Amino acid sequence: MSTTKSPEFYEYYPKLFTAFFPNIDSELVKELSSAGFLYYQSLLFLDAVIDDHDITKLTYSLAFQEEAIKKLTHIFGLNSIFWKTWNQRKKEYQQAISIEKGLSLQKSTVSFSKYKNLADLKAAFGKIAIDSMYILSGSNNKQLYESLIQSHYYFSIGFQLYDDVKDFYEDFTKGQFNWGVYQLNISLFEEERKLSPQILNKLFFIRGIGQKILKNSIQYFKKAKAVLVKYSISSLWENTISDMANTISNYLDETEGYLLILEKKIELEQSALSQNSFFNYSNVRNKTIFQGLSFIESDYRKNYQELQHIMYLSKKQGFTNSSPIQVSDVFQRAMLDDCLLHIANKYALNISDYIEKETIYWINKRRKDKVGGWSYYPDVKEIASDIDDLAQILQVFIKFDKTHLISKYCAKPINIALEERTDANGGIETWIIPRKNQTKIQQKQEYCNQTLWGTGPDIEVVANFIYALHLLKDESFKSQINISLQYVVRSQLKEGYWAARWYYGVYYGTYTALRALSIQKDLYKKEIQQAINFIVQNQNHDGGWGDNSGSDALNTSFALLCLKLFDKDVYKKYINAGKKYLIISQNKNGSWNAVDFIRPKAGQPYQSKVLTTAFVLKALSM
Repeated sequence: MSTTKSPEFYEYYPKLFTAFFPNIDSELVKELSSAGFLYYQSLLFLDAVIDDHDITKLTYSLAFQEEAIKKLTHIFGLNSIFWKTWNQRKKEYQQAISIEKGLSLQKSTVSFSKYKNLADLKAAFGKIAIDSMYILSGSNNKQLYESLIQSHYYFSIGFQLYDDVKDFYEDFTKGQFNWGVYQLNISLFEEERKLSPQILNKLFFIRGIGQKILKNSIQYFKKAKAVLVKYSISSLWENTISDMANTISNYLDETEGYLLILEKKIELEQSALSQNSFFNYSNVRNKTIFQGLSFIESDYRKNYQELQHIMYLSKKQGFTNSSPIQVSDVFQRAMLDDCLLHIANKYALNISDYIEKETIYWINKRRKDKVGGWSYYPDVKEIASDIDDLAQILQVFIKFDKTHLISKYCAKPINIALEERTDANGGIETWIIPRKNQTKIQQKQEYCNQTLWGTGPDIEVVANFIYALHLLKDESFKSQINISLQYVVRSQLKEGYWAARWYYGVYYGTYTALRALSIQKDLYKKEIQQAINFIVQNQNHDGGWGDNSGSDALNTSFALLCLKLFDKDVYKKYINAGKKYLIISQNKNGSWNAVDFIRPKAGQPYQSKVLTTAFVLKALSM
């Protein structure tokens, strides 16, 4: 039983130093590592007792501690010099607890020297790993031992600095001493001290305090490594130091990216309003639809600022674009326009002028390379065109009655995808890159796909693409559509839904799959019914659908769109309950709350009120 997600190397800490003590048997090192990790776990349980007042963890703490001592006794016996060192390290750790609690209550100045001493004392049981290996080896090389202890000292400071940045919010709310919290407090004006922990956490980075601490942390890891250079010994310890420094460097890069994204959002909000006019929807008498369109129009007049996806793609991550901040709404805007067309058809709205302007937008956003097509970020060379963007553009061209543009702008990327990126099972890879005679940038795109994004096939992307091909009504695609429908069927999970790679939740992936299967709904009755059963069985009491945290407007819309693909009368009560949920959850400004939707990178979800609102209006209009 574990209480936390600790670094993996905690499980084999003594092993990190085996290169410096090669004469110790590997099984003995393994046993020592086990004892060390057990004792570390016992301390975590004890922390839970002290900090969280969880007395139930005391039993675990004592049991783990007892087992660790048994193992150490088996390794060292009762009369080893090890126990003197052990008791010294225990005193250091207890001293650290006392100092840390005192600092939490202290209002006076805390010097960095005192903080460094605290970090070293807190790492006492890390040092015992070095002590143990030195004793077991029987080595007389005191200089090596002292160098390792010095390296560990620097490592502990670097690790504690990083830990304090990561744990800023948690330590702040618990009232525990944290160097980052302490440094921010020094910079705060009196009125700022009343701000919420969430805002203070952001201010911590906005003022550059977090970044400064992270950079200092990296310097201490460099010092930890420099101490050992003279020994020219390749070790797991040295690798661990490098890995930690690299982890923090990446975290620092992401943090700086987050701030640049905030700056870009502010810049976009302050940018000039669009001079283009939206389409006229004044004859829409449905209040919910009218207010939703009004909200979308308000963002349209800001050049769809809220719809745009801003990402940080830096040189450190392997991107060579002139700016690390990329802004795009190509894919989202195609989805939005598809929704608006459904609404326009339902309420007999004339959106021809809007369509013409949007068509020009799509043509201007296409890739100008040999492949053509559309990319999620058109200005980032390392991100290839993809069949998901292509599918969305195809759908708007077809539904906007712009099919004459398809042969000019879409034929080549379609052919590359079908002829060079399709497997025998019907899967079609997401990225549109020729397999042979690749240019240097295409080779770089291939590498990025393999290392950053994944190559596919991705079920929801395949389903979206073959649905677009179906809309083309081109007989030459019929065979591929049929084969790919089999791929869709095989990807259905036993519960009845489809899991998406690029999207949160289960309902968008299920919607794209069911929409594709509706092409041959008589052939796939069983699979369709299984999916429908999953949807109706997972409707919440409030009429909506969502993840484990409850209903939300976006997933409710996708669930309704699934049900409306088939016999609406059969599922009328579920549809009506879902529509009721959507209507009562509309905000006063006509929007619906943004929901995590697209996931290009882990932990960096894209969400949009405009796009959520558009899908809701589509679901209510079908």
